Amino acid sequence: DMVICDIKMPGMDGMSLLDRIKEYDPNLPVLMITGYASIESAVEAVKKGAQEYIPKPFSPTQVRFLVERTFERKRLIEENVQLKAELGQAHVRNVVKGTSQVMERLFDLVAKVARTDSSVLITGESGTGKEVVARLIHFGGARAEAPFVTVNCSAIPNDLLESELFGHMRGAFTGAFYTKRGSFEQADGGTLFLDEIGDMRLEMQAKILRVLEERRIRKVGSEDEVPVDARIVAATNKDLRAEITAGRFREDLFYRLDIVQIAIAPLREHKEDIPSFARHFLKVFATEMKKPATDFSEEALDLLQSHDWPGNVRELRNAVERALIFASPGELVRTSHFPPRLREKANTAFYSPSKDFRNLRAVEMDHIRAVLDACGGNKVRAAEILGISPSTIWRKLQEES
Repeated sequence: DMVICDIKMPGMDGMSLLDRIKEYDPNLPVLMITGYASIESAVEAVKKGAQEYIPKPFSPTQVRFLVERTFERKRLIEENVQLKAELGQAHVRNVVKGTSQVMERLFDLVAKVARTDSSVLITGESGTGKEVVARLIHFGGARAEAPFVTVNCSAIPNDLLESELFGHMRGAFTGAFYTKRGSFEQADGGTLFLDEIGDMRLEMQAKILRVLEERRIRKVGSEDEVPVDARIVAATNKDLRAEITAGRFREDLFYRLDIVQIAIAPLREHKEDIPSFARHFLKVFATEMKKPATDFSEEALDLLQSHDWPGNVRELRNAVERALIFASPGELVRTSHFPPRLREKANTAFYSPSKDFRNLRAVEMDHIRAVLDACGGNKVRAAEILGISPSTIWRKLQEES
C-alpha cells in the first residue's frame, strides 16, 4: 500500500530504492525520511516521485498525519479513475448504433478491434463521431477499468504539446512551478486518444514514434525515462497518405498507427440512420431540458433526410437540440422548429421547375453559412470542410454584409 524508507541506508540508498520502486509501480506512494534534510535532496526526492519528505527529528503524530494524508490522496485518485470509467461505460451504453449496413459493419469492426491491444487509426470527416468510436474501443476491451485520456493535437499550441503529452519537471521552463504528469503517464494501463493527429508537427511526430517503439517517455526537463503502457488510438479528418506525400506527416509513424484503420462514413452515405440518430438525440435533450418525451412529425423526418449534413452527426445533434428548444413541451418537433437553411431543402430546391433558379453566389453563401452553423461558428473547422482558408470565409461574409 505504501513505502516508508530512509535516504541513508546500507547497500542501497533511499534515492536508488525510490527509482526501483517507481519502475515497479509508478503509482505506489513513497514517503522519504532523512536526518540530512536539505532543499536539494527534498527537490530530488519529489522529482523522482516521492509523495512526502519527512526530516528528522519527527513525532509519531506527524508521521501518522502524513500517512493518512497520503492514503486519502491515493483513495481520491482511485475513486476519480473509477468514476471516470463508470461515466465512460455509461456513455458507451447510450451510443445509438443505427440500422444501416454501414453502421453494422462499423460496430462489428469496433468489437473485433476492442478485443486486441493494437494501435488504431480512426479516419473520417469532422463530426462523424471519431471520439465515440475511440471510447467504444477502450470500454469494450481489457483496459476498460483503466483511464481513457484524450488529447486534441490541433487545440494545444505546439510549444505546449510536448509538456501535455510527456509531462514536465518543476523548473523545466518559465511557469513550470510543479512537476506534472503527462497524458502518457495519466493513461498508463489504459488508452491514450490522440485526436487530430494529422495536425501534429513533424518534430513531435518523431517523439511519438519513439514512444510507440520503446514504450518509454521522458518528461520535459528530465534525463530519466519512465516506462509507460498505454494503448494508442489516433484520429484524423485528413488524408494522411496525401500528407505524407506533401512532407507533412511521417510515413513510419503512419504505419505504426495504421495497424488497424477504422474509416467512419459521412452521414450523407447512410441517411437511413438519421431517424434513429435524431430520436436518440431528442430523447437525450428532452431529459436534459426536463421536457416531456416527444417525437418528430413525418415532415420533419423527411426534412432531416433531405439534408446533406456537411457537419455530419454533430450537425444533426445541434439541429435537434435547437428544434427542441423552440418546440413547446409535449409538442411534436415540426419543420418550423428547424433553421430556415434546412427548410429550404437546398439539395432539390435550387433546380425545382416550380422555382426560379438562384445565382451561384447565393448558393455558395447558403452553403458557407450551413457549414459554419454545423461547426458552431468555428471558421477554421468550417474552412477545413469547405477546402478554403478561414480568411476567405471571413472575406465572403464581409462582402455579403
